[in-house]
Amino acid sequence: MPLVGRFSSALLRSAVRPGPAPRGYISGPPQHPLSTAETVVGMVAMFVSCLGPAAWVLSHLEDYKKPE
Repeated sequence: MPLVGRFSSALLRSAVRPGPAPRGYISGPPQHPLSTAETVVGMVAMFVSCLGPAAWVLSHLEDYKKPE
């Protein structure tokens, strides 16, 4: 039993101890603004990935209704 207790306390010791603050998160306006072309490409990609499958299903709705 003491072995299990030492093992569990060793595992929990690192979880209880606070670590360094996460770095790399920058708040505020972007340091390098995106160009208009990059914005358009990003918006088109999101539009196609979100609405593309729904448009595919709606355009092939009659094919799905057919009995096989």
